[in-house]
Formats: sequence, C-alpha cells, structure tokens
Amino acid sequence: MMLEALSPSCFSDRYVLKLDGSPWGEYRGRWFNESVDIRLIGRRALGLEKNGWLGSRFALVDTASGRTVAEADRSGFFTSAWDLRLSNGSARLVSAGWFNTGYEVLQGRRRAADVNRLGLCNGGWAVQDDGTLQETDLLFIGLIYHTILRRNAAAASS
Repeated sequence: MMLEALSPSCFSDRYVLKLDGSPWGEYRGRWFNESVDIRLIGRRALGLEKNGWLGSRFALVDTASGRTVAEADRSGFFTSAWDLRLSNGSARLVSAGWFNTGYEVLQGRRRAADVNRLGLCNGGWAVQDDGTLQETDLLFIGLIYHTILRRNAAAASS
C-alpha cells in the first residue's frame, strides 16, 4: 500500500492525500505550532496533536471519539530516530542513511515501511509499507516525517 501527500504548489500549506493513487483526504498545518488538521473522505476527521509546548510527543487523534490512534516521541536528545506506537505494536522511525532523505520504519528487525520526500520544494512525501500496516499508520508515519522535514528546513534557515 502507498500513501502520498502532494501540495499544489511550493507555497501552499494544504496537502492532498492519495492512497494507492486514489483521493483519500487532505491536511493542513496550523499557524504557530506543529499540530495538523486532517479530513479524510467519508467525513472522518483526525488531528495530529503535539503534547506540550516543548518536546516532541505527538498523537494522532480521532476528533469525533477522542481516541488516540497512534503516538510518537523522539528516541533521545542526540538522535534522529523516533519511537512509534502503531496499530500493530511498537516501531522505530530511523534515518535510511547519511546521504538519504528517507526514513525507514522498523518493527524488530523487519522493515515495515519506507517514507521519503516527493518533489523539490513542496514538502510532499510518500509512504510505502510491506502490507502489514493500516492506512492510519501510513498517515501517521507520513505526518511525523513531514514534521521532521519542517524542523530541518527551519533549522537550515536560521
């Protein structure tokens, strides 16, 4: 399964989600924080919520029920890895290599998914899994990757 997030332009904060090439929804970032509002086809609404002003704890929340769908936190202070809690258990999001912009999702020794950027300037991304993850897991992985890209861009511009 593959989930893509595509922006219509380099200056837009709106991203269209495509699941295996078919429209699936959209998301927009919020001003002045790292939270994201997501609307999926079928009127399902989710939110990526950052817990606390400092730090890096995130949760994907179903806004209708308030149920937490997935969670993530940085693995440590001096690492680029993230600890994830997905629908099928815990995982780690780790860099794919020194000269690679992509990340890998590892569950034990198994590589469950890959995520990498799409395009040059629009911040789009694509997640491809091995068939064991749910759609919301792919979305969550992509949104954490989107957060990583935004943080890296902010650090490079300052």
